[in-house]
Amino acid sequence: MRRYLVRAAVKELRAGRALFVLAVAGVALGVASVLSIQILNRSALGAFSGTVRAVSGEADLSVVGWAGALDEALYPEVLAVPGVASAVPLWRAPVALAGGAGLLDLVGADVLAAVRAPWRLREGGAADALGRPGWVAVTPELAAELGWAPGHRFEVSLGSRRATLEVGALVDFRRVAPLASRRLAVMDLGQAQGLLGTRGRIHQIDVVAAEGVAPAALAARLSARLGERARVVAPEQRTAEAAGLLAAFRLNLTALSLVSLLVGGFLVYASVRASLARRREELGILRAVGATRGQVVALVLGEAALLGAAGTAAGLPLGWLAARANVAAVSGTLRNVYLLEGIERVTVGPGLLLLAAATGVLGAVAGAIAPALDAARRDPRALLASITLEERAGVRSGRALAAGGGALAAAVLFHALAGRAWAPSGFVLALGVLAAVPLAAPAALRLLARAGRARRLGVRYGVLTLGARPSAAAVAAGALAVAVAMLAGVTVMVGSFRSSVVGWLDRTLAADVYVTTPSWRLARSEATLAPEVVARLRAEPGLRALDVLRQVQTQGPGGRITVSGIDAALPGGERRAELVSGDAALAMRALREGGAALVSEPLARKAGLGPGATLAVRGPSGEARFPVAGVYRDFGNEAGAALLDLGTFARTFGEGPPSNAALYLAPGLDAEEAVERLRAALAGHALQIRSNRTLRGEVLAIFEQTFAVTRLLQVMGLLIAAAGVALSLLVLARERRAELALYRALGATRPQLFRVFLGRGLAIGVAGLAVGGAGGAALALVLVRVVNPAFFGWTLGVHVPWSALAGQALAILAVAVVASLWPALAASRTPAAELSRDAL
Repeated sequence: MRRYLVRAAVKELRAGRALFVLAVAGVALGVASVLSIQILNRSALGAFSGTVRAVSGEADLSVVGWAGALDEALYPEVLAVPGVASAVPLWRAPVALAGGAGLLDLVGADVLAAVRAPWRLREGGAADALGRPGWVAVTPELAAELGWAPGHRFEVSLGSRRATLEVGALVDFRRVAPLASRRLAVMDLGQAQGLLGTRGRIHQIDVVAAEGVAPAALAARLSARLGERARVVAPEQRTAEAAGLLAAFRLNLTALSLVSLLVGGFLVYASVRASLARRREELGILRAVGATRGQVVALVLGEAALLGAAGTAAGLPLGWLAARANVAAVSGTLRNVYLLEGIERVTVGPGLLLLAAATGVLGAVAGAIAPALDAARRDPRALLASITLEERAGVRSGRALAAGGGALAAAVLFHALAGRAWAPSGFVLALGVLAAVPLAAPAALRLLARAGRARRLGVRYGVLTLGARPSAAAVAAGALAVAVAMLAGVTVMVGSFRSSVVGWLDRTLAADVYVTTPSWRLARSEATLAPEVVARLRAEPGLRALDVLRQVQTQGPGGRITVSGIDAALPGGERRAELVSGDAALAMRALREGGAALVSEPLARKAGLGPGATLAVRGPSGEARFPVAGVYRDFGNEAGAALLDLGTFARTFGEGPPSNAALYLAPGLDAEEAVERLRAALAGHALQIRSNRTLRGEVLAIFEQTFAVTRLLQVMGLLIAAAGVALSLLVLARERRAELALYRALGATRPQLFRVFLGRGLAIGVAGLAVGGAGGAALALVLVRVVNPAFFGWTLGVHVPWSALAGQALAILAVAVVASLWPALAASRTPAAELSRDAL
C-alpha cells in the first residue's frame, strides 16, 4: 500500500497540476497566516524579556518601585540583607532623540560596581564614562543606522529637559540577549541623574543571590526588609506580567489567523474530493479486489498529508516574510497602547516551525477526513457512479443547514451558561457563527437555482444551473462565505471602534491647544514639563484656563494601571471624562472635595468596580484606597486607568511637576496661531505643541496603525477563497466533461461554454457573499458586543461602514469572476469527442 501511495501521488500530481497547486496555495496561505502571527506574538514577548536580560544580565531579582522611581537610600539597605552577593542601582528611562529619530532606552548604571553585567565596560572604559560629560555606550546597529561613530555628539530629551550626549563606546548587548532592543544605551548613573533625572532617584536595583541562596528565599527577605516601599520581582515574573498585559491582543490575532487556516481546510477538502472524483473507478476496483475501508482511508489521508507537507513547505517562508512586513505595525501598537518595547527583530525557533508543520499537515488531513470516509463506503458500486455524488450533495444540503443551525445554537447556549465566568466563551460564540456559515452555503446555491429559468447558454444559465447540482461548488461557496464573514465582521468591528473613538474624542477633547513632550508616551511620570514652561503657558495671551496633568504607573487591581492627577476644580471639568456610570457633576465634586477616584471602563470591568466601590492602589508609602465616584469611557488604555484630583494625587504619590498641559483659549482666538507663538517662545525646550485638530488626527492615525495587522489576515483569507473558487470550477470542468462534450455535440460554441462557467463562478460569489454577509453581521455583533467588552473592557456602539462594505462586496464578486476565467477557458476547450470516450 505504501508503494501504491507513492505511485498514486505522482500520478495525481501529473494529472491535476492546477488542482494540486491551488490546494497547496490554500494550505500555504493558511500556514503563513498562523505562523506570521505566532512569530509576532512571541517576538513581542521576546523583545521585552530580551531587553530585561540585556539590562539586568544574570541578576536573580530586581527591586522596583510600586509607582515611579525609588529613593537611592534603599540601595545600602538591599546590600545589607543576608544572602545578597551583589547589587547594582539603575536609572532607566526612554529618552527622545532630537530630529524625530525615535526613542533611546537609556540606562544609568554604576560602572564601577563589581558585578557581572552585559553593559560591563572594558578596562579603561569606566574612567571615560565617569570623566567625559555625556559619555554613553550605544549598540553598533544603532550607530550604523544613524551614522554615529565614537566621539559623535547628539541631543536627547526627557520631558522638556534636553541634554547632549557623546558616543563613547559601541557595546553589542545582543550577544547576551539577541532580541534586545538595538536602541539600548548605557551611561554612568550619576551623569544620567544629573543631566536628565533627579539626584537621589533610581528606578531599580538588580540583585545577585549569594551561592547556595534560593532566589525565592532571598525575595522574601528583601520584601520583609523593604516593606511597602518597593516590590521585589524576578525577571521571569516581569515577563509574565507583560504576557498577561498582551494576552487579549495576542489571542485576538491568533483567532483571526486560524480563520485563514479554516478556509484553507476547505480547499484541501475540495482538492481531495476532486481527486476522488477522477479516481472513483480506481478506488472501486481496489475495494472489489479486497482493499479494506481502512486501507482506502489511509491512502486518501496519506495523499492529503503529502499535500499538507507541500503547503507547509511553501507557507513557512511566506509566513516569515509576512511577519517581517508587519513588524512596524505590531511594534507601534506595543509602544502606543501597551507601553512596552517595540519589536526590532523577529526570530523563528524550532518550536514555531514544528507548530507550523503540525498545523499545515494536520489541517490538510482534517480537511480530507470527510472525503476519505465517503470513499470508503461499504458498497464499491457507488464509487463507479458519478451521479450518486451529485444526488448525495443535493440531499445533504438540508442536513448541512440543520447542522449549521445546531452548531450556532450550541455555541449560543454555551456562551449563555459560561459567558460571564469564562471570557474566551465569546470566541466559542464566534466559532459557532463561522461553523454555521459554510454549512449554509449548499442551501444557498440550491435556493439560487430556483430564481428563474435560462433560455440560452450563457452567464444566467451558469448561475441558475449550478445550484441544481452543487457538487464541489458548495465547498468553494462555503470557503468564500467564511472569508467574507471574517472580512465583514472585522470591518464592522473596526468601523464601530473608530466611530466610538471619534465620538469619544469629540466629547472629551475640549481644550484648544495641547502641550506634551516627545518622550511622554513611554516615559510617563519621568517626562515632565519644566517650571518655566508652565509659567510661559500661564502667560499666554487670551488664556481662559490652563489644565495640567500628572501621571504615574502603579500597581492596581489585577496588575499595572495608569493613575492620572487632574484639576477637578477646572470650570466645565465634567466634560473632562465621559461617564458611563455615575453623575458627572457629582463625580467631579467627589474628586475635588472627597478624595474620590474615577475608574476607566476596562478597569471597572476587570476589577468589578463601580460607583460606591473602593479602588486600592500602591503608592510610594504603601496602599492607598479611594471611593469610586464613577466609571468613565476610555479607549486609550486597555490595562485600566484611574483619575484623581491633583491634590489627592500629590498626597498619594508626592509633589512633582506636571506631565501634560492643555490650554483653553478665549472664544475667537486662533488655536494654530497660539501653537506657532508657543513654539517660538519655548524653542529651547523639547515640547510637542499641537492644536485640537492636529492631536485628533494623530490619535486616529495611531488607531489605524493598531488594526493594520487585521487587514493582512483579511487579505490572506480572500486570497485563499479566490483559490477555492478557481479550484472548484476546475473540478466542475473535469467532473462534467461528458456534459460539456454533449453541449458541444449539440452545437454549443466555446464562447457559450466560457460564459456558462463565468456564470458559475459568479454564482459561487453571490452565494458566498450572501451567506458570508449574514454571518459577518452576526460575527460583528459578537466581536463588538461580546469579545471587546470581555477582553478589552470597551463598550462600542455598532456602526456599519456601508461604503466600505459595498466596495468589498464588489471586490469579492470581481475576485470570483477573475478566479473563474481560467476554469472557464479550460471548460470551453472540451472537445465533443469526450462524449464518446466517456461512453466507452
